[in-house]
Amino acid sequence: MSLAAACVATCLVPAHATFRDDNGRIAFRRYLDADQDTGAVFTVRPNGTDEFQVTHPPEGYVDRNPDVSPDGRRIVFQRSGPTMDDIFVVNSDGTQLRQLTNTAYPEGNCLPKGGECNISPAWSPDGTQIVFSRAFGPVVDDLVETFGLFLMNADGTHVRQLTQRHPPRTGEDTEPQFSPDGRMLLFQRRNVRAARPAGGVAIWTLNLRSGRQHRVTPYRLQAGDTPDWSPNGKRILFHDNLDNEDVNANLFTIRYDGTGLRQLTFADDGVTRYLGSSYSPDGKWITFGRRPATGGVKANSADVFVMRADGTHVRKVTRTKRYDSYPDWGPEVSAEP
Repeated sequence: MSLAAACVATCLVPAHATFRDDNGRIAFRRYLDADQDTGAVFTVRPNGTDEFQVTHPPEGYVDRNPDVSPDGRRIVFQRSGPTMDDIFVVNSDGTQLRQLTNTAYPEGNCLPKGGECNISPAWSPDGTQIVFSRAFGPVVDDLVETFGLFLMNADGTHVRQLTQRHPPRTGEDTEPQFSPDGRMLLFQRRNVRAARPAGGVAIWTLNLRSGRQHRVTPYRLQAGDTPDWSPNGKRILFHDNLDNEDVNANLFTIRYDGTGLRQLTFADDGVTRYLGSSYSPDGKWITFGRRPATGGVKANSADVFVMRADGTHVRKVTRTKRYDSYPDWGPEVSAEP
């Protein structure tokens, strides 16, 4: 089952760089142990100060894929471990942790014996709904029967399926994000069964009114890994070479109609990989994870960075021997609720 820079040395932002008031804290996942078996959600200011651990998972569980609510007061995330892959929500100060989905399988992997995996959540623009990916059903020939996008209310109620509703189910759909106007979703789809090219992965969009689905990126890019929509709704941010750990991965943007492909980073040393990324609320900056070596996630460390939306002025945000990634840039929280 498949679940799926050239200017770095010369374009660093000075340490006194400031960010607009509407650009708040960056949420990210950090592994807490060398074996990367336990991981938590942290937040940090974009200048690298005031780091804060938001979640405290049990040993052997990883909290990942954080997505900050539109008001900056809550974070939805995925908790993965021996007995679950489920969606949780927590206040940004770490209080009021709530579980929204249930794998319905008390031991071992969530899939083989009829449970479900719930992963990669994201808020709607008005904060009333959460879109996520769910895999469920029997696993045959290393493929799960259904792997599609689902939508639920922010309290976990009224769950409904959006994609892969009818056989033949030819895609595994993950990493959804709402467009800023709430009318569309972007998501990552991996081809399975009869879909061609075999194993191909690309970014797609789903029109929530018409149900129309459209492939945005060419398969040659292997685009994906927490793609994000620009705040003005015009461009989609992603990295390439999703399945090839032995080459560089760089950041790109593209218009949601599939035109105007633009490369932002130019790592060509054979080792550096740019990872999941997110726009700042004002759209002028991008945060991303980057690791300096290949050979698989557990062989390397990674940190969170920021840069201007055109790929210049790269600045390091976190500095750790652990692995920091999946950054999501939230808005500044006002003093008044």
